Amino acid sequence: MTAPTPAAPAGPSAAAPQAGGPAVGAVPAAPAGKAPESPAGGGPAGEAAPAPAAPDAAAPPASGPATPADIATSTALDAQDKSETPSPVADGARRQTNLRRSSEFLIGGDMVGRDKFVVMLGDREPAPLQRLSPLLAKPVRHAFVEPQNWARVRTACAERRIVILRADPGQGKVAAAIRLLQNPSDRRIFNLDRNVDLRHLAHWLEADAGSDRPLPRGAGFLLCEPAGWGETEGWMLQRLDVVLDRIDARLVLTIASDAVLADQDLLEHVVDLPPAPEHARVLASHLAWRLGPGDGRDTAEERADRILADEPLRTYYTGELFVRGAPLKRAADLALVISQELDGDRVDVSRLRDRMAERHTEDFDIWFGGLPDVPSRCLAIALAVLNGLPYEVVVRAARALSDRLDGPPEAGGDDGPQPPWRDPFGLSRRECERLLRARTRRGTARTRWGPAQVEALEYVDDGYAGMVLEHVWCQYQLHDELLGWLAELADDRASEEMRVWAGTALGLLLTYAFDVVWTRALAPMAHDEHRYWLREVVAYALRVPAADGRFRPLVESVVATLYGNRRLPVGQATAARVHGVSLGPLDAGRALAALDRLAVLDDFRIANGIGDSLADLLLQDQERNAPLVLDRIGSWLNDRRRNVAGQYVFLRLADSLKAEVDAAGGRPAGGPHRPPTPWPTLLMLADQQEPLRGALVGMWQRVMNAGTFTNLTERVLADWAAMAEADPNVRVAFSRMLADVARRSGRTHQLVRHVVAGWRAVDNLQPQPLTAYAVEAQLAIGGNPR
Repeated sequence: MTAPTPAAPAGPSAAAPQAGGPAVGAVPAAPAGKAPESPAGGGPAGEAAPAPAAPDAAAPPASGPATPADIATSTALDAQDKSETPSPVADGARRQTNLRRSSEFLIGGDMVGRDKFVVMLGDREPAPLQRLSPLLAKPVRHAFVEPQNWARVRTACAERRIVILRADPGQGKVAAAIRLLQNPSDRRIFNLDRNVDLRHLAHWLEADAGSDRPLPRGAGFLLCEPAGWGETEGWMLQRLDVVLDRIDARLVLTIASDAVLADQDLLEHVVDLPPAPEHARVLASHLAWRLGPGDGRDTAEERADRILADEPLRTYYTGELFVRGAPLKRAADLALVISQELDGDRVDVSRLRDRMAERHTEDFDIWFGGLPDVPSRCLAIALAVLNGLPYEVVVRAARALSDRLDGPPEAGGDDGPQPPWRDPFGLSRRECERLLRARTRRGTARTRWGPAQVEALEYVDDGYAGMVLEHVWCQYQLHDELLGWLAELADDRASEEMRVWAGTALGLLLTYAFDVVWTRALAPMAHDEHRYWLREVVAYALRVPAADGRFRPLVESVVATLYGNRRLPVGQATAARVHGVSLGPLDAGRALAALDRLAVLDDFRIANGIGDSLADLLLQDQERNAPLVLDRIGSWLNDRRRNVAGQYVFLRLADSLKAEVDAAGGRPAGGPHRPPTPWPTLLMLADQQEPLRGALVGMWQRVMNAGTFTNLTERVLADWAAMAEADPNVRVAFSRMLADVARRSGRTHQLVRHVVAGWRAVDNLQPQPLTAYAVEAQLAIGGNPR
């Protein structure tokens, strides 16, 4: 495949980028023979921008000092086809999965894309819809004490989609609301932010039901003391009732007894909670549940009664805690603390009194402050950042942070290691889970080698990860140490999961101190000439503030600075990734327009960023974005200024996108009976949508005929052939597609035959004979084109 000499790519238009934020003019090129200068004033936020030095590790190393001509040659797109170290291609689907999971585990929901449960508050900020914490759900499920006439309440609520549960403060209305939603027991319950705008909730639920990842049918929604209750009118709930009925969902709102009703139509939803049970009964029930099963001599209930019969303890809780107006939650809290302070069947009342007094301040601060030493606090921080990753990964990261803060073990004399040496058997995993309020969950992780069983460590409460990170950043003077440790985690070339989770954590810190985090941690990554994987981390981080309207202008300003500086192509490559990962989900059209302008630049680092960002955009919404992405690439193949970039980006996209499809073909993996098989995503889309089929065939024909990337083309086709070899459905679709490509011209026909012959050559160590014969059979049916 010999390519015609491509025309020199033209520079980008002097017009300011529309998708990157504020207008940025084109930077004039450096005079011939002179190295480009650093931009005046440094980079964003005033940091000194590094001057271009050596190209990425993926480019051939230069001998001696690199001149601008050397750099331009080594970073040219066509040089990649013959490079001994071509740019690695990541799995786009795996990247999207990791981005979604990191957001769920660290922030409680995706910031962007179609997987986040978000309620728009009219013209205000979005409020996340979070799963109900097990710390709330489990005590209610196992220790709930029914108030008087509970059967009447359940009957009144049974036929209603919306219930307004009304009671005085401290009467246990939140627990009662959760209990109502726990029927049936397998109902998924979600907590609505109290700022949710009920005028728009029905519209949002209706739109979500029609999406490709809707909320589960039969879901329950809990809304406690809505902030805008005084503006809530009956018609809002009537419209919401219709939508809830359609998705078989229920909503329970809790309000105080003195809350004003805006109109009489709300009364049909109101159910008054009967008088609360006695505090002593709630205490006994919760303590029995906390104690667990009996030991054979007596039941948990009998043991709880025996413990609570202790006279000093009884005097304490009846005379001091359970005073008139005390909330029922105090009884549940006391049961928890008693279970933690027990010595046999007795408890030190003075210590119990101190612990309960502390709980009246702030439970979270008490928990974190009560962690016994630096290693345990580092373990809590590491779990916050890597929440949901394997236990071994969290422990290793915690050790690295502890070494930063406490120092590594020091060599001692005859007495052995000196402090801060740590006993390797000091804390078991079970003790770690108890100390951190965490749990271990067995699951399957998608690795580069395939699915693998892991034991992931995660906080029990969905909100703890973000709370720990915020608490450490805002309450302690560890900013430089924390940023340095996160940068170390992000610089893990071998683990995409580590980079995604660390990037997400850095993004959360951006919402606390944008300028500090960007200047000290992320700006150096954005301009790094050698470690290309750090540019991905920058994009992962910026997606967090980009999803929040308060911080989006800052993100757009930073991206515009990177995007418009032609003296630093690595910064433009970073900007390309940010447009795909961070800004693309918010406005795919603007992101495509920004990537379109970058496609005129002949630099493989920028093209890599464009290709990966197009993969992200396509996967974020395949039905809507796949035609837009393929149409954009097709236009580049017809544009002399973007032709080479279009070929390269198409091959990168074809290489990075693989879909897991079940054995029946065409459906996403999900059946446990048979393992899923990989499909080339572009081939699967073309097989399902006829308009995309013609576009895909045309692009393959243009890329093969051009001959610019002969090696890359043959490598990608061989990868597709390997997937076709393993699955007959892929083989049929692939052979038909290649036959259609070959029929476009006699030259293309010969090129296809040449490639296919290599798949069954005797010296091919990984042959694909079944696929080769299938393609040749299809070629024979169509004959030779003229």
